Amino acid sequence: MQGFVALIFFFLVSGPVLANEDRISGLRGWFLGAPESLYLSKQGGIFIDAREGITLSSFPKSIPLNWQAISRKDSPFQGNLLSKAEAKEVLYKKGLKEDHIILVYGDPINGWGEEGRIVWSLRALGFSKSFIVDGGYAAIRKANASSILSRPDLLAKIKSIPSDKGNLTADVQLVHSKLGDRNSVFIDTREEREYLGETPYGESKGGHLPGAKWLYYKQLLDKDGYLLSDAKILPKLHELGISKDKTVISYCTGGVRSGWMTSVLVSLGYDAKNYAGSMWEWTSPKFANHPLVLK
Repeated sequence: MQGFVALIFFFLVSGPVLANEDRISGLRGWFLGAPESLYLSKQGGIFIDAREGITLSSFPKSIPLNWQAISRKDSPFQGNLLSKAEAKEVLYKKGLKEDHIILVYGDPINGWGEEGRIVWSLRALGFSKSFIVDGGYAAIRKANASSILSRPDLLAKIKSIPSDKGNLTADVQLVHSKLGDRNSVFIDTREEREYLGETPYGESKGGHLPGAKWLYYKQLLDKDGYLLSDAKILPKLHELGISKDKTVISYCTGGVRSGWMTSVLVSLGYDAKNYAGSMWEWTSPKFANHPLVLK
């Protein structure tokens, strides 16, 4: 009887731990656990609130930053980043510098992956110590209720991170040149209805890029908005024929959801790029020769 009671006690105590065992603890590419982000903020790290519509962050000492603030305003190019000089001017005015540790959080359940878009943008602009806080604002609030563990090893590791190598951006010319290329693969990160031709978010025409694989970006999140483990993500990619020997170009409507997907893929070791112009640009009447597939 005592053994049975002990077994029940084990499952009651370990259940939440087992349920959370896949969640990030420490550093995983461009992703960082919420407890670790709180420690880093005490060491000079800067929190960025990427949530849509936030002008005054509800989290102390966070800087609100909307992805559009460092993106072009002219249609149909509004998904593309500003020039480096223009974007950096905006970021410098926010008090952000290239050598800062930048901790970006959003609302992964209700948002559009804005935190991923901003981290991709920052990395593309040379801010190589920028990270997505896994689980977003809710995870930080939860972690803030507990004691903050000291992680000098993590701080030292992050300080030694070199600049990102390679170009993280795919422009419209590169995308057009890679259509049909066996060494490249496209991921459509939008909702399935968009992939199949609906245009709920302002595209000029419906459809998807020829040969593009459909993988809605939220399929890589658990029910609480945490990134799935590598062991759960990699089979999904393998099933779609997405391998690490290919250049992976992600797109969506305006480069937000695909920016998040690119952040995940780079974290997993893929040669990944974000087509920031995405379907706003690709379907524009300015580019009448761009092929689309309806399915």
